[in-house]
Amino acid sequence: MAENDGKKKNQKEPKVTGEERKQRRPIFKKRRGGVVLTRDEVIAIKAGRKKLRKEMKAMGIKSKKEFELTASSLGLYFDKNRFLALLWWFFGRHGGWLLLALAGLLLLLLLGVSYVTELRGHFTISMSDELFEEGLILSEEADFSNPVSHLFSTPAEGVPCVSIQDIPADIGDHEGGSHNDYYFAHTFYVKNDGKKALDYQWKLRLRSESRSLADAAWVMVFVDGEMSFYAHAQENGEIQALPAKDDSSRGYTDLQLYDQTKEPELQYEVVYETDILTYWRVLPKPFISDDVVTEGLHEGVQPDEWHKYTVVIWLEGDDPDCTDELIGGHLGLDFYITVIDDEEK
Repeated sequence: MAENDGKKKNQKEPKVTGEERKQRRPIFKKRRGGVVLTRDEVIAIKAGRKKLRKEMKAMGIKSKKEFELTASSLGLYFDKNRFLALLWWFFGRHGGWLLLALAGLLLLLLLGVSYVTELRGHFTISMSDELFEEGLILSEEADFSNPVSHLFSTPAEGVPCVSIQDIPADIGDHEGGSHNDYYFAHTFYVKNDGKKALDYQWKLRLRSESRSLADAAWVMVFVDGEMSFYAHAQENGEIQALPAKDDSSRGYTDLQLYDQTKEPELQYEVVYETDILTYWRVLPKPFISDDVVTEGLHEGVQPDEWHKYTVVIWLEGDDPDCTDELIGGHLGLDFYITVIDDEEK
């Protein structure tokens, strides 16, 4: 018989919320990235997956594979551990089956790695929980008629190597995903829909790739109409200039986006001039690191203030790394917005 702790039999236990609301059924605890989630986190992820599925169906995207890819990019997933946990419990009581259990576990892990490797081609836009709670919203429309907490775009498939000259001057005038058979482009808006000013930082990150596709991928980022373009630096650390610094025999004559470039004096230089034409060299800014293309920040963003972004990605045909070895490769990126720490200001 249990001891009487002095409480009335019908007295209710105090309400538990937040981190204290642990999951029941310890064998089947849900995890994400190996970390056990609280009940509130599980509920939030399930609600986010339900909302994402509804949004994708509204866009005509019904593929389960596409859904899981997007959900994974946005952190709306659980580790596939329920079945593994059951196996662990079962074979723990039947030691003679240990070898079979280990073989099955290895097979499942290999299949899991293969699946994750395959599903990494989307471009996603999302924000930290803190900013969402503060009132920051995203939209593909300038009037914010459909505000959301995350956005996604299906990849441009089978794109060839093209030139920076092939990127049209009006690339930033189209809302939402506007990519075609030659390049990828996505325009979106970020607005402070809260009641107080806030600071946020954004990063454009390389999340996955195969066949070293990022070596030949060039990226443009427009922030409120001002454009900068980027590419991986060379192995010696120097920027990937086109034409190369030691080549003064040729250059670009048609720079459609020159007037929209934020720092044209840093991104273009004259190779030579004739009576009719000026030949230019393009100088992409180097990626910040192997997994970060570029970043920026906005401080003191006032209520109802918004900013417009366009991200353009293409395979630069004049880049020496743009070879047939890239055929069949993929590249996944995300645009992540988060709170600025005091140390980062």
